[in-house]
Amino acid sequence: MAERQLSRHARSSHGVIDGETSDAIWDVIARVDSGELATAAVLLHNLHPADQADTLALLNGVERRRLLDRIDSHTLAELLPFLTPEELEHVAPDVALPQLTAALDQTTAQLGADVLHVLPEGDVELVLDQLPKAGLVEPLLAHDDESAGGIMAPELMVLGPHLSAEQALTMLRAAAIPTVRDTVYIVDTEGVLLGSIGLHSIVFAPPLTALRDMMEPIGPTVTTDMDQEEALLILQRFGLHSLPVLDDEQRLVGVATADDLLEIAQQEATEDMYRLVGLVDDQALTAPVVTALRRRIPWLLLNLSTAFAAAAVVAAFESTLARVAALAIFLPIIAGQGGNAGMQVTTLAVRAMALGEFDRHFTRLVLPRELMIGIVSGLSFGLLVGAVGWLWQDNPWLGVAVGVAMLGTMITAGLFGLLIPTVLRKVGADPALAASIFVTTATDMLGFLFFLGLAALLIERIA
Repeated sequence: MAERQLSRHARSSHGVIDGETSDAIWDVIARVDSGELATAAVLLHNLHPADQADTLALLNGVERRRLLDRIDSHTLAELLPFLTPEELEHVAPDVALPQLTAALDQTTAQLGADVLHVLPEGDVELVLDQLPKAGLVEPLLAHDDESAGGIMAPELMVLGPHLSAEQALTMLRAAAIPTVRDTVYIVDTEGVLLGSIGLHSIVFAPPLTALRDMMEPIGPTVTTDMDQEEALLILQRFGLHSLPVLDDEQRLVGVATADDLLEIAQQEATEDMYRLVGLVDDQALTAPVVTALRRRIPWLLLNLSTAFAAAAVVAAFESTLARVAALAIFLPIIAGQGGNAGMQVTTLAVRAMALGEFDRHFTRLVLPRELMIGIVSGLSFGLLVGAVGWLWQDNPWLGVAVGVAMLGTMITAGLFGLLIPTVLRKVGADPALAASIFVTTATDMLGFLFFLGLAALLIERIA
């Protein structure tokens, strides 16, 4: 059997690494490898949809197509939501179009749009021509993937304001929309949003009460072209479970739910985490070697150039280092401590930007705080490192140089850790991607300058 890589769901969804489910997944794969497709299909049918998705993700293209031919559209519809975006790109094109069309008719319009996004353009048209719910799916394809319109659910409970509570319940039972939560939206004849009503309010209201007398005023809304991160911030700020999505004419066209936006928050957090170390968001450990090198080498080259800048500072004090070789021992300590302190502040600043907490008052309020933290921590670590330098090398003046340099480096780290992301944001650069390299370069260069400059001034006493 070829070596395979477990998907994200296989690692996290049901604990399948160590449990019986893992054995079941490998059993299905073994049957496919040996050509027992009928048995493999039966075993696959008995798995949870999340594990079915893992199984398909572990197969190569030829094996997957052979097994997919044995899967009914209902099983396919149940497992599709458990595929990661990367897995969906590989699995969806392997499904026969009639089978895929039948499965998408049993899923949400959101998932249907996600699937169609990874298909060739010609196949998209063929599926839409045969898909009964194409009227719900096709409008989603017109919106950017990272906009509120691209993530909204178009399946809504929408009623007119003139209906009574009893009439509303009758219509809701007849509609039987499976994807709605607990809110009914009230619109006029043009589809313009007028207000909303909690489903429980309709259930317990007197039968003849008009919906217009029960509805609540329009709360926070988003537009179809609003960035999904902005929509997430609105949802978090107001503590909502869902947000109505309006078009340019203020007509209600969908709803963005907390579940969908939570996934976005996780994706954005992962993106920022990758960017802090110069990786693109879709770079995985399983990426081909050539692809990984092409993505990483430019960032590493940029780091190398800044390392030479820091080395140039050290080179300027070559004669000082030649007289007291022990100075070189403390260079990595100064650089490491300053870089770590700076990145702590940078991480907090980038997080504040991602959460929308970074406004024009943020720097004014936080900068004095970080300055105080830098002074206190710098004094503490400066005294500690200075004492170590004194005792280790039996030279109090060396301890003074190391301690004062540590103080200056820690203060610098706090200031630059906050100011560099701020400046990058103002000039339109991505702080998550670019801040780390500039912060570490600044702390390295200034830390070396502080330490070696003081050592040069005190060289007669230190030597």
